[in-house]
Amino acid sequence: MNSAEPFEAGRQESAYDSLLDLDQAAWDAVPFGMALFGADGRVARLNQPAELLWRWNNETVGNEKAWRAAAGETAAAIEQALRFGTPIKDRHETITAGDGSQTEITSDVTVLRDATGRIQGALHCFREISPALTAQEREHLASIVEYSDDAIISKDLNGIILSWNKGAERLFGYTSEEAVGKPITMLIPEQRIDEEPEILRRIRSGERIDHYETVRRRKDGALVDISLTVSPMRDGRGKIFAASKIARNISEHKRAEAQRNLLIAELNHRVKNTLATVVSIARQSFTGGNVEEARAAFDERIRGLARTHGRLANTNWESVQLEALFADEFAPYRHHSGSNVNLDGPQIDLSPRCALTLGLAVHELVTNAAKYGALSTDSGTVDVKWSLDTSQRMLDINWIEDGGPAVPPPRRSGFGRLLLERVLVSDLKSDVRLDFDPRGLRCRIRIPALQYGVRA
Repeated sequence: MNSAEPFEAGRQESAYDSLLDLDQAAWDAVPFGMALFGADGRVARLNQPAELLWRWNNETVGNEKAWRAAAGETAAAIEQALRFGTPIKDRHETITAGDGSQTEITSDVTVLRDATGRIQGALHCFREISPALTAQEREHLASIVEYSDDAIISKDLNGIILSWNKGAERLFGYTSEEAVGKPITMLIPEQRIDEEPEILRRIRSGERIDHYETVRRRKDGALVDISLTVSPMRDGRGKIFAASKIARNISEHKRAEAQRNLLIAELNHRVKNTLATVVSIARQSFTGGNVEEARAAFDERIRGLARTHGRLANTNWESVQLEALFADEFAPYRHHSGSNVNLDGPQIDLSPRCALTLGLAVHELVTNAAKYGALSTDSGTVDVKWSLDTSQRMLDINWIEDGGPAVPPPRRSGFGRLLLERVLVSDLKSDVRLDFDPRGLRCRIRIPALQYGVRA
């Protein structure tokens, strides 16, 4: 394992900020040199092993000119990594320390990005070339890997699992005893089984696979979205003998992305429908007649539409109660006692589509009653009753006016009648019957359950 792998394993979207804020004691406890660079290529932080190798410290690296002169090819390599976003692996070079001495090191550079993919900086991990790690160093690195939040797995070039950390146990559900020695394909769904030969081919050629999004199967059979990074592992002679895999659960990210796309599509749909409704209302409102009356009617109809939109917004566009539609429209015309309006029926949750269309119809019925019908006199009443016909799966709404002026059959069809007899029938597959009884208007609306239901 090379010096940079433990930090790649634990890398988060805010890795740069986390490393910058990490306690200095934790930095100094790492048994190899670490230098944190900002996106501008300037050194932001060093740990104690780095200070010992470079003969520089966190105060003296502020001398940028002297630092770059001493760093030479290292500074240039880090600038290239930051510019193109490409990591550096197993780079052998000679550095000039602050006291003028030269040291041969092997180093890795990991490019650090934020959640949007923007490069924040780079982590340079390096050590003086020596024959082998000490037992303490090996134990420290093994501990970092073992308790990483990410799943870290190694496999041989035939795809057989060699190691399995706690993060892998949490992500995939298998214990180390169950996984080690088994083929890595036990995690791959059948429809993605062709991915593994290609991954192994790229690893054998020395290629690193970075942030590859795919799907894997847990022990319980559930599928999980992951971001996969696979790196070649080399022995002391530089020969590739295995692969290190780092898997991160991105299921929440995928769900959020799908939800965002769904909301955008739904918003586009709703905006188009609302604009079409407004255009239709305007066309009908301003057809002939007095312009001032038409403007007032148009304004009230848009306000009615807005009230229904407001109700839907309060429930995250899930549903609106039928009684609430009537209550909103009757509110300006009800007596203090409420005796001139009677609403009776079970709780019915209307889908957004049904609520918007039916809301317009209710507005027209109430407005007509207030201008020409039962609500235009103190003695008039409006009774609205609704029920569910479970045998035929229908919502049955009955509107009855009494005590108002005599109702003659209309000589022409206005916007309200057009909305009830055409739009309601067309949009909600409803059956609408209007009876211009001399005692007051009667209206019966029957809507199929699939149209008014919350999931319609």
